[in-house]
Amino acid sequence: MQDLRTLLRGRDFSRLYATRLASQGADGVFQTSLASALLFSPEHQTDPASLATSFTVVLLPYSLVGPFAGVFLDRWRRQRVLAVGNVVRAAVVCVAAVLVATVGPTHPAFYAAALVAIGINRFYLAALSAALPHVVPGRSLVLANSVSTTSGTVATIVGGGLGLVVRELAGAGDAGSAVVAGSAAGV
Repeated sequence: MQDLRTLLRGRDFSRLYATRLASQGADGVFQTSLASALLFSPEHQTDPASLATSFTVVLLPYSLVGPFAGVFLDRWRRQRVLAVGNVVRAAVVCVAAVLVATVGPTHPAFYAAALVAIGINRFYLAALSAALPHVVPGRSLVLANSVSTTSGTVATIVGGGLGLVVRELAGAGDAGSAVVAGSAAGV
């Protein structure tokens, strides 16, 4: 327990850790907007093809980004990747929010925006993990990695709950899903 307190008092780790929690919380909010727009929208009556497309949008970034993330992260400055990646992801999420409100969640442009946003997030999370050895001592690396990834998962779940609250306040339909997606960009 003392090691964890010492780790959390470290300025660089604390900043990286807070970044991870905020990022994964925002990802939970965005995934709630996707689920509410694509899966739980009576206006669109999800069919098997739409359901398969939705799962592809959520899962494909793991296969597309994962194998190549390390190659790029070794060549680019991690600080720059974290700063630029976060801004670009927020912009793409805003585009997805506008698309869901204007053309609906079954339009290919919306699927493309959601795919890009989730792909950027996967790359961003890889950059956070790759930056960890630069901000904690080697003896604390296993603890830092386990705490940050486990807490990040909890933050995603909390973000999903926050997205549900926003959805309840924003109302049903594509407009409500757009508000949830827009709030994800704000987070």
